[in-house]
Amino acid sequence: MKWLPALALVLGGGAGVAQAVERPSTQHEVHFAGTNYELNIYRVYGRHDGKTLLIIGGIQGNEPGGFMSADFYSDLTLEKGNLIVVPRANLKSIILDDRGPDGDMNRRFLHRPKVKKEMDRVVRELEKLMGEADLFLHLHDGWGYHYPKYVSKWRNPKRFGQSLITDTNRYTCEDGTDLDLAAMAKGVLKEVNARIPQKKYHLHYFNTLTWEPNTPFPDMKKTATWWALRKHCTPAFGVETSKNLPHLSMKVRYHNYVINAFMERLGIVPENPQIFLPKPQLKYAVVTVNGDPRTLKDGQTLWVEKGDRVGVTHIQANYKRGVSCDVAGYAGLNDLGKAVKVENDTRIVFRKDNEPMAAISVRLEGQDRAENRVFLVEINGHKRVFLNGATVPVGQGDDLRLLETFGDSLNDSDPKLNFKGWVPDSSDYNDGDDRGHVISMDGTFWDKYSRHGKGRSFPVVAVDGNDQVIGRIWVRIGDGGDDGPGPTAKR
Repeated sequence: MKWLPALALVLGGGAGVAQAVERPSTQHEVHFAGTNYELNIYRVYGRHDGKTLLIIGGIQGNEPGGFMSADFYSDLTLEKGNLIVVPRANLKSIILDDRGPDGDMNRRFLHRPKVKKEMDRVVRELEKLMGEADLFLHLHDGWGYHYPKYVSKWRNPKRFGQSLITDTNRYTCEDGTDLDLAAMAKGVLKEVNARIPQKKYHLHYFNTLTWEPNTPFPDMKKTATWWALRKHCTPAFGVETSKNLPHLSMKVRYHNYVINAFMERLGIVPENPQIFLPKPQLKYAVVTVNGDPRTLKDGQTLWVEKGDRVGVTHIQANYKRGVSCDVAGYAGLNDLGKAVKVENDTRIVFRKDNEPMAAISVRLEGQDRAENRVFLVEINGHKRVFLNGATVPVGQGDDLRLLETFGDSLNDSDPKLNFKGWVPDSSDYNDGDDRGHVISMDGTFWDKYSRHGKGRSFPVVAVDGNDQVIGRIWVRIGDGGDDGPGPTAKR
């Protein structure tokens, strides 16, 4: 079907069950949820029925102008006509900022009796959408600037940037329909370039001669636009802004100009989305531990037991689309909604497309807790501050006092400080908290607690109210290093 009937019907709730579409409205479909190739499709139905435009971006993940432009059109409310929008056809490619980590998805539009690669499932869904559209725009960013004559290495007939591409000037479909693609493209370009004041940034018409037997671009016979044209008689155009443009907002704007011009020709009333690209920011995430939910923000630490199942069930960010999370070292790149069995310390990395925007540390109980912890000590009457993990150099005969420790742990109420390997005189009560005691560096220590058992560097650990270690520093005695002679030791 080339456009939706006056009362749009869609299948849902089982085969053969038709449901009326509310107008105006948007329907959101998710295919292959929770995988690296999750596919989100947005169907925007206008208040009144009309022609349907298919917009696909992000089939090659290092071309943000295309998928960011498509993103905005997912939110339009239309007076007339319909849109099918696929902002991110290749999620894995986008997250990795790679043209095609498993191969180029835009070279997979071939006759394939069987699915050979995971991304081929996405390709088949895209092929179905082409049959529902009256016109198809495929959004890309290409290198350099296309120009009919050779000017320079970056501005010549073989460059794809700043071009509107067809596979042939004219195409006759099997049913006799004649498509004058060149005329359509050149009409749009005239309107688009009138809105671009710098002539060097104008878009130019680019016929890749895909239909010709001696085409200089034989790979174009494997692309989405050629498939749409041959298999569905759907006029299809590649829209390429330049990777060399100085700003992402320019790429998005030029894509929008082309989309709006085609919408106007189809009788779809265009609504120019505002180009506003705030820095991606995580507001909070809902993370479950063995099904128990908790809310965490960027930079916080989640403490779990080894073997606990951890999952992210909700991400609240300042963007609605293109947001994913990855439990580093587990499962895939797209772990939203998955419960991962945690065996080691890890991080949950949150991304907007390929850009990391936040991280939450996941750490096993019983290990040091506070990277941001500080320790206040006194050496021979002089106060010193040391960061968590630091080495405190002291000489034999020096006097050391442990004063306080401060950090950002949630269980940070009055932690104890314990010098491992030292015990106070028998006359003193030993409760494991060595704060305030004068510890002489010519005293007797238990070298089994020292680093490598050498009797040189001893740990001072901070312990919370649950007897969990939340930080440590190392007291190194003398000048000989860890292998040198230490003080009198008990073995």
